[in-house]
Amino acid sequence: MVERAAIAASGIVIAFALYTATLNAQPDLFIYRQGAVLGIRGESPYEPSKIRAAVNEQFPNPDAGPDDFQNNCGFFLPPAAVLWYAPFAAAPWSVAKMLWAVVCGLAAFGIQRTAGFIPAGMNPAARMVLPVLMVVNFLTLAIVQVGQTTLVAVGCISFGLVCFNRNRPLAGTLLWSVAFVKPHVALPLIPLAWYLFGWKRAAALVLIVGIENVLGAVIAGGSPLFLGEYLDFLAAGHKAVAFNLAERNFEITSWNRLLFVLTGHAIEQTASTTLAGYLIWFGLLVGRCAMANAKPTTSWALAAAATGSAFVPQVLGYEVLILALAVPWGRELYANEFRLLGGLGVLLLAAQLIPFDMFESVGITFHRPLGVAGFALLVLCGPVNFQHVSPSIQSPAPDR
Repeated sequence: MVERAAIAASGIVIAFALYTATLNAQPDLFIYRQGAVLGIRGESPYEPSKIRAAVNEQFPNPDAGPDDFQNNCGFFLPPAAVLWYAPFAAAPWSVAKMLWAVVCGLAAFGIQRTAGFIPAGMNPAARMVLPVLMVVNFLTLAIVQVGQTTLVAVGCISFGLVCFNRNRPLAGTLLWSVAFVKPHVALPLIPLAWYLFGWKRAAALVLIVGIENVLGAVIAGGSPLFLGEYLDFLAAGHKAVAFNLAERNFEITSWNRLLFVLTGHAIEQTASTTLAGYLIWFGLLVGRCAMANAKPTTSWALAAAATGSAFVPQVLGYEVLILALAVPWGRELYANEFRLLGGLGVLLLAAQLIPFDMFESVGITFHRPLGVAGFALLVLCGPVNFQHVSPSIQSPAPDR
């Protein structure tokens, strides 16, 4: 019955995505596909004028101002995205949206299958409803509607874990590499791979991501040196997009948005501050493990990595779907009688699924970063090891 519920939930995601495909929607998917179209032609996708011309043609708005989507967008993905989106670039836009719908449905199924969040002995009705709520909610459907990458990225991470557990490291590593469509979000996967599976798995992940980006650079720019153009554009262009600024967008979940809300002081992150933030975060995690004097479980390591992705880099609200990877830790909290902490974790995660308009209507514009910060504090203060661990989330023997 649980399997059928998971399939049904994935079917709902596909149906919604197909419905969205009939509309003039999914602008982010359009941009990503258009960047791949340009790259395959041997043109640079990092020229905003080309992207914006295509966007204005597809989503015309004669009254668009400088802050509107038509004049406030760009292709910020790494060159490897030219490879990842090549199948969609090869198809007409209408067909590409249908292909994306199927991919979203498969990703939704993967998230449900690997989360391991349904405790044994739970009421049968709840066991059927929970998988549906896991992927059929405001946040997930909003991701599908705009054509963002998060659902597919988390689905690939989930399926990758399945491959690792079945001793298929190459397939798992390739799936994890897809998450690097947004490198600043996926960076915690490298230390996570090292901790769970050994340094060779982490090195293989870095190598594959590097090869994919070199290939993408060669296709789009004719040379691996094209990677430099991407880095230069990223440093200068990202802050030029208004809704990427922590000072202006209350959907941003990172620590600097919360800092701005509390103090009025705006810090717009760069590559250096993001890396520094990750070093601090992982330093705190290591310190927590040292205080516990215990080796963390796989579920806590997943929760810690996912929380870092949502809290450290400057990302928008749809990236918090990666906290689905923290659900197994919540399950273990309940299984080991930490019900108060488990309940608090559920509330903090559930708050991210509430439409931001509901909070904005009462003057609250910081519920996303506050909720992520609260969950980060819970990860740091909660137990890292358990006496009873669910076998569904045990990690396989590492490749040392």
